[in-house]
Amino acid sequence: MKRLARNTLVSAIAMLMIGTGATAETKMRLAVETTSGDPTHVMLSTFRDALAESAGDEVSFVFNDGGSLGDEHALSELIRAGAVDVIPMGTDGVAALDNHYAIFDTPFLFASKEQARSALDGEFGEAMASSLREKANLEVLAFGELGVRVISNSKREISTPADLSGLKLRTPSSPTRMMAFQTLGAAPTNLPLGEVYMGLKQGVIDGQENPLSVIKEFSLHEAQPYISLTNHIYTPITLVMNGAAYDALDDEMKASVKSAAEAGVAATRTLSDESDALLVKEFRDAGITVTEPDIPAFQKAAEPVRAKIAEVVSVEFMDAIEGMIQ
Repeated sequence: MKRLARNTLVSAIAMLMIGTGATAETKMRLAVETTSGDPTHVMLSTFRDALAESAGDEVSFVFNDGGSLGDEHALSELIRAGAVDVIPMGTDGVAALDNHYAIFDTPFLFASKEQARSALDGEFGEAMASSLREKANLEVLAFGELGVRVISNSKREISTPADLSGLKLRTPSSPTRMMAFQTLGAAPTNLPLGEVYMGLKQGVIDGQENPLSVIKEFSLHEAQPYISLTNHIYTPITLVMNGAAYDALDDEMKASVKSAAEAGVAATRTLSDESDALLVKEFRDAGITVTEPDIPAFQKAAEPVRAKIAEVVSVEFMDAIEGMIQ
């Protein structure tokens, strides 16, 4: 199996390298596992369009979306191998490369989206970018926004942490995310996002946690009648570029690349705000019970998670980061 995986990776690299000989222009290979409309796709396609406008004939693109080169894990291998130049990543994918990114699995790390944005645009974001460059040689171009995560399920309203007891809740594969929900009393289950709808229909899982926009995108509200606005975790989109490819750019192109990434940030934050404003009403109109839970109770129940995640990222790093956020 490992030999097959290596052969598949080598074949993908070879396919991408064909016809990429030296030219006067900068050729960028972009990839994302999602399709049009998803926040990660919006981040990457906006970046592409903004850079094309600012750089003109100085840059050309190969754009692979819809998972044509594999899922996020496969893309993370390709970008580190230099076969892909730029990809957007969720925090669980980045945390697999740099354990410091597990800090984003700390419940209620941010009091609001506004606080998260300010932190990511400042010293906190610089520290996270520096860490990923050191550990994986990936240049963080910018932090976009997937959104704040809520809990949906097919069993009952979630108003307090006690309501999570025994709930088979789908989470990403992040060990720290699963640990967080175990601490809250749920029974976290890893399942690929594309299988969540059928998992809910068939009773393999009782619920899941994601931003409202993802619930809508994957029609998860059709398979479960309860949504709780816990807003327990803020998930950024980390737009990264292969470090060597970034270093090879001249200063003018580097500035254009970073500016284009900021256009992607603006687009995803606008999408997040619009989704949050519209989807609660849309879901309620569709007969979904949308609950505003007891947030202080969830914050108190989640306090032990902070110490456990500090063991992963180091107590010193956790303390330093929390100081930057405040």
